[in-house]
Amino acid sequence: MLSLLIVDDEPTIVDTLAFTIHWEQLEIMTVYKAYSAKDALSILSEHAVDIVIADINMPKMNGIELVAQVYQQYRHVKSVLLSGHAEFAYAKQAIKYGVSDYLLKPVSDEDLIAVISRLVQNIKQEWQEVVSQSRVIHTLKESLPILKDKLLNELLMGEMREDSLAYLLDLYELPFHFGDDICFMVIRMEESLLEYNERDFFLMEYAIINIAMEMLGDSHDLWSCKDANGFLVLLVREKSVRDGNGNGDEHKKFESQAMQLQRNIGLYLKRVVSIIVSKWGRFPEDINLLYSHIIEQIRSRLANESGCFLSGQFPEAPIVQQPLYRLYETPTLQHLLESRRWDEYREKLKTVITDMKQAGNLSEEHVREAYTVVISSFYYYAHKHNRLLSNLVGSTAVLDRSVYSVQQLSEWALYMLDKIQRSDQAEQRSSREKMTLKIREYIDGNLSTASLQTIADAIYLHPVYLSRLYKAETGEGISEYIQKQRMLKAIELLKNSSLKIYEISEQMGFKNAAYFSKVFREEYGMTPNEFREQL
Repeated sequence: MLSLLIVDDEPTIVDTLAFTIHWEQLEIMTVYKAYSAKDALSILSEHAVDIVIADINMPKMNGIELVAQVYQQYRHVKSVLLSGHAEFAYAKQAIKYGVSDYLLKPVSDEDLIAVISRLVQNIKQEWQEVVSQSRVIHTLKESLPILKDKLLNELLMGEMREDSLAYLLDLYELPFHFGDDICFMVIRMEESLLEYNERDFFLMEYAIINIAMEMLGDSHDLWSCKDANGFLVLLVREKSVRDGNGNGDEHKKFESQAMQLQRNIGLYLKRVVSIIVSKWGRFPEDINLLYSHIIEQIRSRLANESGCFLSGQFPEAPIVQQPLYRLYETPTLQHLLESRRWDEYREKLKTVITDMKQAGNLSEEHVREAYTVVISSFYYYAHKHNRLLSNLVGSTAVLDRSVYSVQQLSEWALYMLDKIQRSDQAEQRSSREKMTLKIREYIDGNLSTASLQTIADAIYLHPVYLSRLYKAETGEGISEYIQKQRMLKAIELLKNSSLKIYEISEQMGFKNAAYFSKVFREEYGMTPNEFREQL
């Protein structure tokens, strides 16, 4: 059921229209009343209104100004203007505000009922269109990129039945047919882009797909997705070839274009990528086989390769399987981090990375092994210091960053180490500042008795460590600060009290007045008596 709002500065007109017409028969269950445009806008902001009937001639804000605001803020609301003979032509100008109809005053019940009945039917029809087939198709088209990505991922995993596939290919308007000659192109971004967020990654991947479409779109159909490994995967078919009769020369031409794509990504996006092109096969039966083979090659052979291009039959080469001995030698990464030996940690990490790069065809499992040891040391350090690692490095996104090559491991690990070290240094600096403040507060509150030993006892630190910490933070010794504060307090007492010199000396913690006068003279060039006489 719908709701209606009647607006007129004459209450009798509003009340008459509200109570004399059987609105329920018009499928309107709620009628709101407003005696000014201001009241009408207030009701619209608080209640769901479908139709507004407004008089043109109202003070402060007239009906046309009201429907203009309604049009701007509540596009779904239908407006009807009431006007006298003098304003009728003026009312016609309100068509740009989406006014549905105009009624000449005095309004007859029949005319009003006819207009409202028509608007009710229009509103019902509009809502029906929202759920109609045309709107569903429109929504489907808007969702097509996500649906296509999901469908291709299902095919990669071998999870799609052929009968369902045929229907979805037609529904999603994908130009792939059973028996087509196809291959895969996998694009792996080599730089970890540690400062990037998910939106930045999405835009980068979108740009790469656009370059691929621009270069290959005339001769090939491309169907892309992002797989579970974080790689961009493109399923490719030649537009001019059907029924598995692919031409070897055309395949070589495609490989040449793929190589050029790699160069263009570097040229225009300033990003290093590896591109691996599979052998050619049949759609859809060879999809899972081709994809599985290409991923296996990436995992087993390309862990320490960066910016490489491979195509067709991959060369056979021995896979490195020896342990990463250097990673576990003492002192371990965990021990180095625990004792804050930052430079030694960094050097050991670089040595491990160098060994991995020199190992030849290293597998991705070795990268994951090293990644696990490194991140475990980071977690241990953070939790031992009662912190979350995500807080130390500034975000959770960098903890979830994919690391599948030695180069990415190196960039990620050193980035994380720098973040943790800077966070630790900031925390240490803050801790020293707090300790300095605590020391000074104690001295200011205990000027007569303060000494290195009493301060050390009060804050539970060794006197030697306390002295070094304060000196390193402020550039002056604790004794110097104590004496400076005593002299400042003495000046204050000499100025603003009648205390005798020996009494001030006692309050400042000096053994005798003579020694106090000597220290005062060294500080200000005159004795306390001379200072007071000068005042």
